[in-house]
Amino acid sequence: MKNRLISLFVVLMLLCSSACAEPAVYTGEGSGLGGTLTVEMTVDGSIITGLQVTSHRETPGICEGAIEQIPSTIVEHQSLAVDVFSGATVTSKAIIEAATAATVSAGLDLQALNKPVVQTAEATESTEQTADVIVIGAGGAGLAAAASAGENGASVIVLEAASIVGGSTIRSGGHMLVFDDAINASMDRNDEALKKYLDYKAEDFGEWAEPLLAAQEQIRAYLESDQVGRFDSVELAMVDHYIKGMGTDRDGNKVSLPYDLNRDGMMAADAINEWLISGGMEIQPKMYNAHGGTPVNGAKGMVDALMNLADAAGAKTLFNMKATELMMQDGTVVGVKAVDTTGTEHIFHANKGVVIATGSFSSNGEMAAKYQNIADGLFEGNGSSNPATNDGQGIVMAEAVGAQLRDMQFLCTMTGGINGVARATFAKTGGTQQLFVNADAVRFGDENNKKLYDGMNAGLINQPNARIYMVGDSKMIDALNAKEEGIVDTLVSGGAYFVADTLEEAATLAGLDAAKLAETVATFNTYVDNGADPDFGRTEFNGKVENGPFLVAVGEAIYHLTFGGLVINTDAEVIDVNGNTIPGLYAAGDVISGFEGVAHQSGDCLTLVLYYGKVAGAQAAQR
Repeated sequence: MKNRLISLFVVLMLLCSSACAEPAVYTGEGSGLGGTLTVEMTVDGSIITGLQVTSHRETPGICEGAIEQIPSTIVEHQSLAVDVFSGATVTSKAIIEAATAATVSAGLDLQALNKPVVQTAEATESTEQTADVIVIGAGGAGLAAAASAGENGASVIVLEAASIVGGSTIRSGGHMLVFDDAINASMDRNDEALKKYLDYKAEDFGEWAEPLLAAQEQIRAYLESDQVGRFDSVELAMVDHYIKGMGTDRDGNKVSLPYDLNRDGMMAADAINEWLISGGMEIQPKMYNAHGGTPVNGAKGMVDALMNLADAAGAKTLFNMKATELMMQDGTVVGVKAVDTTGTEHIFHANKGVVIATGSFSSNGEMAAKYQNIADGLFEGNGSSNPATNDGQGIVMAEAVGAQLRDMQFLCTMTGGINGVARATFAKTGGTQQLFVNADAVRFGDENNKKLYDGMNAGLINQPNARIYMVGDSKMIDALNAKEEGIVDTLVSGGAYFVADTLEEAATLAGLDAAKLAETVATFNTYVDNGADPDFGRTEFNGKVENGPFLVAVGEAIYHLTFGGLVINTDAEVIDVNGNTIPGLYAAGDVISGFEGVAHQSGDCLTLVLYYGKVAGAQAAQR
């Protein structure tokens, strides 16, 4: 009897303990666009009752939708296999990765929580809508076009394929041309830096000789004056734009950099800035580079101002609406066909014109690899730093109605980790590696040369599949963890970092030939012993690769911006293959060619993007 009472008491205590237990909270980390993202997961028994992002460094204007939607969807469906938030793929994946880590810590059934979730939108009916101007894309150029068209009295519908506004613009630094007397006056004189411009010859600048001659005259006057502060002018910016943008592809074909197109946009820099300021944007009292300034809150400050202007002008934006085809009547563009997330087709009639502002084709690896002619290693499998909606659809649609394409072979890349690991995250690896190799497991340069693995068009673009494999032993792991405690464990879960007890095992996990890497490392270790590298001249080393665990981090060139696209005139009208305008069709932003050249004109390009967006909207409205 006594034993039965004791047993009953134990059972009651256990039941009470279970019933009265507080829900437990677990944390997890993921690799986001800006670095580590952290979540807190509340678990009651085997049920996820709450999930929230507690810290992150994601891009404002991009991340908010994912941070709000992904955790609530995981909780609602009790599943980690949820769809990403359109336009914020990297942030979405980081939240799912962090939630997975928290799930493991909680001891929940990971297999059960990875059951597929069918997240389909409710079926919609096909609709037909009409506006004076239809704008395709709600990035910087598209929002500028929408605001401008509305300000010129047109009714406007904007079709955005993603769930958020901003396109590539919101992912940028927001830098644009700024010519501010107060800012310049606060800086030191730049006499020595200016003298080189006096040596340039007008005959070497072709049609760009006009701003060169004007800048030279301005510089001479400045050097002879006692003006306080540095000298700058739009003409000087145009000279720098030309010098940076001119070049050729691998076959010697010159890029196009039309003078009139660039002149009009750059000359309008002050007017564009005043327009954005009227929408609420503020410019920081400092310069980004020689000619570029940055809005307060960066690109978000710019996009917020554009949204304010577009809203005030009465523009209507439809999200998750992907344009598929331009509608033609008697040789004129009269509308757009589009599909929503259910695949239902919608028709949008344009009384006056259609503006294409769909961005670059940098997220279409097949298209980028097909056209590019700047490097040996780039291929269709390289990732992108831009939204998935930057897939070249605008170019395809316009080409189908006879639009002319130009400079499609020119683009630029950045470096990120494979499997979508953000470039900001992968950049932390630089300098910690003891050596790096290509996909053939052989070295291809002095590892202390950052230009081989970092920055625009780093040297790895000429390696097989434009990939780089950072290799090291416990010293590399310790160096990485010293930058951020425990970061290696987080990085391994992201799918671009591979750790093992032996070098051969780490090589195999990373997809390298284990024997070849071991041979390369053995040779490299002799160079460390000798303090000299006869292959590439390296003289400073981070030690031999000898003591496990071993780490191989895999990075790749990712398509950043494409510089080719549609041909427009200074009225933003699209030009056909015969050199004529296509009535009713306008374009602006990264979907056009001619305003960057062979290099990304950071600090200049957004001014041109917004200017031609503004022109396109006004011209379409006034047609």
